[in-house]
Amino acid sequence: MPRVLDLGKRSGKLSGVTMIVGDGLCSNIYVVGMGKATVIDTGVGNSVNPVWPQLESIGVQPVNVDKVVLTHAHHDHAMGVYLILERANPKVYVHTKDTEYIASSLDDRLVKVEEGDVIETELWPLEVIWTPGHTEGGISLYAREQRILFSGDTVFPDGYYGRTDGESGSLEQLLESLRRLTELSIDVILAGHGMPVLRGAEDNIRQAYRDASRWS
Repeated sequence: MPRVLDLGKRSGKLSGVTMIVGDGLCSNIYVVGMGKATVIDTGVGNSVNPVWPQLESIGVQPVNVDKVVLTHAHHDHAMGVYLILERANPKVYVHTKDTEYIASSLDDRLVKVEEGDVIETELWPLEVIWTPGHTEGGISLYAREQRILFSGDTVFPDGYYGRTDGESGSLEQLLESLRRLTELSIDVILAGHGMPVLRGAEDNIRQAYRDASRWS
């Protein structure tokens, strides 16, 4: 079973945030709050990443799942949403430009988001930052006062960044997305893959931008 980490034990500003570490080709899942939980990315939803046992292990029952936010519609981040929807009825937030890959399966539960939208959570508001490049509809989520970034597959620990050779990927767009992220005040990166960056987050983003720029 994938590991479940209480991130509040690692950083006070992450109190109330739980991380389900993806196993294999599966994204991390982040759970913000508990009573009215916001689930950020849902993993691939296969037998080794089954979602519900992990949610229930931290006390999140179907009635507690208020929102699901997908940073992009790739299967390793998005397919677990169908397991969630078997037992819960949250709204599912996806950037408009990625909805074509998933919209028909979500019906009236789908909420299309754009740059600058704000998603309210039990803990703090998350600003939607449109960060295309890995996919055209990729987003990052920014808790401005807490200086926390949920970065999806835009930027990873140690200055790595998302691939751009998939459908709707673009190196030019990714470079611009990374450049924009370098302008934000960020202490913590919670990426789609890899462990949390709790120190030096801005250095990680600048390194990713420099490295990606070499290919332009």
